[in-house]
Amino acid sequence: MLFQILLGMVQITIGTILLVEMEELDQTKKNKIRIYFLLVVIAFLLIYLNYEFGNDFGNFVTLFLFPMVISTYFYFLTANINSDSFLKAEWKNLALFNYEVDQKVLEKYLPAGTEIDIWNNKCYVSLVGFIFKNTKVLGVKIPFHINFEEVNLRFYVKRFENGEWKRGVVFIKEIVPKKAITFIANTLYQEHYETQKMRHQIIQNENTNTFTYQWKNGKNWNSIEIETKKVLNEIEVDSEAEFITEHYFGYTKISSETTFEYEVTHPRWEQLEVVNHNVTIDFRETYGNDFAFLQNIKPTSVLLAKGSEIGVKNKRKLEIKEEAYEMAV
Repeated sequence: MLFQILLGMVQITIGTILLVEMEELDQTKKNKIRIYFLLVVIAFLLIYLNYEFGNDFGNFVTLFLFPMVISTYFYFLTANINSDSFLKAEWKNLALFNYEVDQKVLEKYLPAGTEIDIWNNKCYVSLVGFIFKNTKVLGVKIPFHINFEEVNLRFYVKRFENGEWKRGVVFIKEIVPKKAITFIANTLYQEHYETQKMRHQIIQNENTNTFTYQWKNGKNWNSIEIETKKVLNEIEVDSEAEFITEHYFGYTKISSETTFEYEVTHPRWEQLEVVNHNVTIDFRETYGNDFAFLQNIKPTSVLLAKGSEIGVKNKRKLEIKEEAYEMAV
């Protein structure tokens, strides 16, 4: 009992210090500290109730379960109190298959406050496969969720704010092999993740490399494959490849007037010259009727970006009245 009181006093002291020193933090981080302080107060209440009406279950909750919850929360809190990054990782060997489409197909997926971004009068969707490596969520490497594949279908948007254009992407669907990643992304960011069995392969030959990404729908495997030369090249300014790879914001449609925005940071990427490619996908099964037409057309271009370390910052909620946005633009 004395140990519990002393431990509680230490936690109250830590919580008080965090509350006093949090003036320079943003509102989201302030709320996280307030939650920690509330958890400590609840712990003290549980200690009192257990002392008065204790039983085996009360001892388990008070002595083990709730302290574990507080300790876990405190670990995540202090690991990220001075960071605005939700996720850090490396994105490696990004295979990008780019299709020219009628932008009317994308209008119902367009988040409020954004408009479709086009290049040389072309509207694109991209099918992208790549590897997540050294993944940290809230500063922590989660066991068995550090290295994994992702395949997504996305299109390109821009948003006018503070006198300049922000260029971003909107995801139709993101496929990963880890259920926990799907749960976190769909719950916290309201993205459109799906969990499927996945695998990848990199074959290194004398003059070329071959990158393959596969995922399973039912009994059938879908596959995208790119063969490249081995020499890295810079991505040229004002090129199609620059347009495809240089979008640094993500936008998610929550409602007709609400959008989530998050920033993705990474250095400028390099690319490998593509010499061959293959797409074996059931687009209707994977992405629905709206994108079944991709089954019958060929990619306008195919890229392999080498990738880099990336950071995904905490989301920002945008409340947008359509008429106000149009006036601003």
